[in-house]
Parts: sequence; C-alpha cells; structure tokens
Amino acid sequence: MPEIARKYNLAVYSSALLFLLVAVYIHTITLKNPYTGLMFYEDRGVWVVASIDPAGKARGWDVHIGDKLLSVDGQQPEVMKLGDRAYLKRLGVLQFEQEGWVRFELRSEPGMMDVYKSLFAACAELALLIIGLAAYRNKPESYMVRRFYALNVFMATTLLSVYSTETALTGLILPIVASWLPYQLFAFFVAFMFRTVPGWIDSAMAVYRVLAALFAIYVLFVFSLGSIPGWTRSALHTTLLGTLLAIVVIAVVYWRTMDSAEKNRLLTFVTALTLSLLPYLFLYALPDLLWGEYIALPEMTLGGLIVLPASILSLWARQKLLDIRFYLPSLAIHGLYGELVIILIAALIRSSASLATLTLCGAFVLLTLLHRLGLDSFKRQREKRENRLDRQRLEMSIRLAEYRNSRDLLRMPAELVHNVTDIEGLCFVWNRGSEAIMYGTGPFVEMQELTNFRQLAPYVFTQVMDLVQPDGTVIGYLGLGSKKNNTVFTPEELGLIDKVRLETVCLLMGATLLDELRGARNGLPKETLEYRLLEAQEAERVRMSYYLHDHVLQNLIFLARDLEELHDTEQSDKRLTAVWLKCLYDTQRDIRMLCDDLYPHIIDQAGLDAALLWLARTVKENGGPSIKLENELPKTLPSLYKMTLFRIVRELANNAVKHARGQKLEIRLWENHDVYYGLISDDGIGFDPANVSGIRTDSQGFGLVTISSQVAQFGGDIKIDSEAGRGTIVRIRLPKQ
Repeated sequence: MPEIARKYNLAVYSSALLFLLVAVYIHTITLKNPYTGLMFYEDRGVWVVASIDPAGKARGWDVHIGDKLLSVDGQQPEVMKLGDRAYLKRLGVLQFEQEGWVRFELRSEPGMMDVYKSLFAACAELALLIIGLAAYRNKPESYMVRRFYALNVFMATTLLSVYSTETALTGLILPIVASWLPYQLFAFFVAFMFRTVPGWIDSAMAVYRVLAALFAIYVLFVFSLGSIPGWTRSALHTTLLGTLLAIVVIAVVYWRTMDSAEKNRLLTFVTALTLSLLPYLFLYALPDLLWGEYIALPEMTLGGLIVLPASILSLWARQKLLDIRFYLPSLAIHGLYGELVIILIAALIRSSASLATLTLCGAFVLLTLLHRLGLDSFKRQREKRENRLDRQRLEMSIRLAEYRNSRDLLRMPAELVHNVTDIEGLCFVWNRGSEAIMYGTGPFVEMQELTNFRQLAPYVFTQVMDLVQPDGTVIGYLGLGSKKNNTVFTPEELGLIDKVRLETVCLLMGATLLDELRGARNGLPKETLEYRLLEAQEAERVRMSYYLHDHVLQNLIFLARDLEELHDTEQSDKRLTAVWLKCLYDTQRDIRMLCDDLYPHIIDQAGLDAALLWLARTVKENGGPSIKLENELPKTLPSLYKMTLFRIVRELANNAVKHARGQKLEIRLWENHDVYYGLISDDGIGFDPANVSGIRTDSQGFGLVTISSQVAQFGGDIKIDSEAGRGTIVRIRLPKQ
C-alpha cells in the first residue's frame, strides 16, 4: 500500500464510522419524534398554529390553523424561530386550546409512513457513503478521489440533517454542511475538470471559502440564540443555484479549449449534476424562493443527489472507453426516470385528493412505458452497430470461402483428368462474373493471372476446349498440355475429357445460378455506395479506437496515475522518471504511427515507389520477412489510388508480420487496361477462410474488413486464397474511375 494511502486511511474510515454512529442516533430520535408539519407564530406569549404541512403527522390530527399550543409534556413549549415563524424543538404530549375554551391533548407517535420515510433517507445516505468509499478504496492516492469522498459525506450529512427532527446535534451539523456543500460541489468540479486550475478560478475559490466560513459561523451563532432569520434559507437556495450556474458558465467558456476526453468528462458531470438537482430545484428551492412554499420536503428532493456520484463512479469504472458521449443518452434516460419517480412519490405524499392521486399514478405508468421504449431504442441502435461489424466479418468470410469453393469445383475434374490421361498438366478457367478463377495441374499450378486467355492459350496449351452452356454461352475454358510420352490423345481419352468437361459445365452452371441470386439480393437499396462508404468508415473508426485504447490511452492513464501520486507526495526518483520518459516516448511513437496511418505524408513527399521501399525496409528492420517488391504502376497514378493501395499493402504486410510468421513476402502492383491490380503473398502459416473465426475479432482483425470496404468503394474486389500451413495470397482489383 502506498504511503500516501496509509496517511488518509485513518481519516477516511474514521469519518465513515462516525457518520454511521451519528446517523443511527439521529434516525432513532427522529422515529420517536416524527415530523409534525406544524409551524407557529407568537401572539402575546402564546404559540398559535400558523400552518400545517400536509406531509407531516398533523395532517391527520384534529388541529386547525389558529389553535393555541399550551404545553409539551406539561411544560412550556421549546421552539426554534425561523423568521416570523417557529417550530417545536422537542415533541411529546401536546396540549392545544381550540376556539378559546376546548382543550385536547395529542401524542406524536410514528406510523408506517414515518418508517418508510426513514428507510428512504437512510438508504440514500448509505448509498452516498458506499459510493464515496468505493471510489476511495479503488484509488486512495488520488487527490480528486478524496475530494469526491468528501463531497459524498457532505451530501449524506445534508440528507441526514434535513430529515432529522432532533435539534441539539442537528443544530450544530446542519449550518456547517449546508454552508459548505455548494463549495464542496464546486471544488470537486474544478478538481475533476482541470489538471491545472486557472488563476481566476483559484482566486474565486479562495473568496468562496471565506464567505462559506463566515456564513457558517453566523448561522451557528443565531441558531444558538434560538432564532434563525428567514432569509438564511433563501440564501442557501441562491448559493446552490449560483454554484450550478457558475459550473455551466465555466463549461461554456472552456469548452473550445478542451480535448475530446475532457469534453466527455464535462458532459457527464453537467448532465448528472443537472439530473441530480432537478427535484430540489423544481419541488423545493424555486417554489420556496418565488412563493415562500415548497411542494416536497427537502429530504425527498435531495435524494436525487445520488445520481451525481453514481454517474461519476460509473465514468471512472468505464475510463477505458474512448467516447463517453455514447453512454450519455442512456445515462440521461435512467437519471431522468429516477428523478421523475422521486418527484411523483413526493407529490403523492403531499397530495390528499384521490383524483390527483389517480392522475399521478397514470402519469407514472406512462412514464414507465416511455422509459422502457427509450431503453429499447438505444439498445437497438447499439445492437445495429454491433451487427454491422459482425455482418462485415461474416461477408468477408463468405467471400473467402466462395473463392476457395470455386477452386474446389475445378480441382476435382482437373485432378481426375490429370490422373487418368497421363497428361503433363492442364488448366481449367471459369469466368465467374467479372473475375476469372483458374486451377491448374503440373506446370500450370502457378498459373493465376492470365488475361485474354483465348488469344494466348494456343501458345501455352496443346489443345483448348470451351466450357459452353446449353444456350451457347461460353463460361470458361479447358486448356490441355501435352502428354508425358509426347503422344496424341486417344479417342477414349478425348471422350473421357469431353465427358468431364460437360459435367464440369453442369457444376459451374449451378454455382453461377447461386451467384445471380446473390447478386439480386445485393441489389437491394441498402447496398448502395453510401452504405458501403458507411461500412468502410465504421470499420476504420473501430480499428482506430482499438489502437488508441490499447496503446496511447493506457500509457496516459499510467502516466496520470503516477503524476497524481507525485503531486500529492512531492517525492520522486530517477527510476520513476525513467519509466515516465519511456512512457512518453512510446506515446510519441504511437501517435506518430497513428498520424502516418491516417495520412502517410511520405507519399506526397517522395511518391508511391519511395513509400513502398520505406515500408519494405521498415518491415525488415522490425524483424519481418524479406520482401520482393514489383511496382509497375504509372507515375501519374491518381493520389486517391496511391493512398488506398499503400494503405492496403501496409495493412497486409503488417498482418503477414504479426500473424503469418513467414520468411518471404511478395508485393506486386501493375496496371492492365482499365484496372489496377495488386498481389500480396506470403509463405506463412495461413488460415482457413471458411471459418469465421479465421478473421480475428480483436483490434488487429478489423484490418481485412477495412480493406474489403475500401476496395468495394472503388467497385473492385478482393480475393484471398489461403489454407492452413500453405501461406496466403491476396489479390486486389481496382477499376479505374
């Protein structure tokens, strides 16, 4: 355990234990003497009922405004003045006089509603304390976390004090916590948002501390005299409202100077604070300031304060996420729902009309339905994003499996003819849409790219046969090499070859039919250029997010944690400094790599040839395979194609280094008529394209999905030929625009 943690453990855990003991005592006293709701004014030495709060016990008594309070437990009533009104400091058997001659006695005894109120307040106080302790236990060395714990204790103590009917101890606690709570809230906001506090804010906080201390001393003094001016409650309301307004103003002023992470924290804080104070503002503070009456008791409205610390704790727990704004809609829905529940409960307690009660219950049901619909809506949006990525991975796997299956369709007849006819080699060519799929045996095994096959075939093969459908459409060719003994094919051999050719045509016709059906499906409206562009952008964003999280963000979190400890302890050593420097150097390198990934400036400065040579040299220096590079693309290649091809080649080269574990990597780029081609192959371990898990689902696995989407934007296609243990060959085709 760090030394700084031991230093504060005693204070933190002792304060938590002290709070629990005081809370148990105050709740016990309050249950014995529940809130009556009676307010009095003095008339010639006699205390007369001035108002009756419907939320108090007196609403069920036969007490009316104007009745006189004669005694409490046979003694003179002890009251605490609040402006021109007063309330009882001690309860017991109350003796009243009604209409000048009727006397009656009442005893204030707790009911089930008082028990429910006590449980509500106790649960809210305990939740605040637990949230503060959980944050401190997770990071005791952090100054900001200790301020967070102090804020939670102040809020819990405020709830306890406003709920209490015990006056001796509460009279000392309430003036202090009520005076200092707005300052604690503002101080935590400053610590939460600013690593270096601006000078004018620091000065404002110093003035704030002085004013809060003077106000607390004043309230304690007048409380000890048994009379509190009525303006003090309005002053507390105004102070808290002013603090909230100051936070909003500071947020607006510094918004443009903040980075995305700081903006995320600011949005979370302001949203949670606003939701926390909604019940207090609209049910207590504003009605009290404007009309001198409140709708709900303060302990009910201040229960919403739990939303703020719970949101902050959730933010810290999810600090590994890059964009907290993604979670703000859900946070707003949950928080607003909780606030409305508190408001409705308070209004039900306050209201005694059955029609109003039914109306409020109906509104509660409606709000519950809207809450559920809102949650379902955001859930569907999140699932839609996840499904899009899953669909991209699945489509990529399907394409790879289709290419391998297409070659398998040609492999079976090719191997049959090769083994039966004693031929040196042969090659099947299938024109599957716009691409040509080839499978060869013998000397034609490596024949993968041969344009204008029909014109060049007579110079390569001894005999060429067309693969013709019944309607006369030529869908491919069969090129035959010479026999091993240099003899001619016998009629039996030619008959066998022709029979195999016809059976192959039947197989390919079935596969072509599937292609046509799939093409019709892909012609649906969602498969537009805009949709493909969205897919590419989303895949790129996800890949970049994983990179930032796994490298840059982790380094910064580590560095921030150690610097916080340095700030608190003011102690360091050379070993820690060396670790910090390494962390900064690694972060600089990662950011530089990310900048190159977003826009490789070397292409603008030196051209595609130099960029590819630099890439080959970098891969080799980092322990990667040796690279054979052939770039036959013209110097006048458009900039967009240069950038896209370089990114594709770099991604595939990085995949070969990280996963393939091969010794050789071949990169070839060339141009043919209206198409740019690329071929990247390695002799590594390969993978099974038919298996969806073959395409990795972590941060590195989004590379193939990104490449596929980029190629699709140009109307091109990508083919991946890979088998476990036999390396990988990737072919890229980009039509000219």
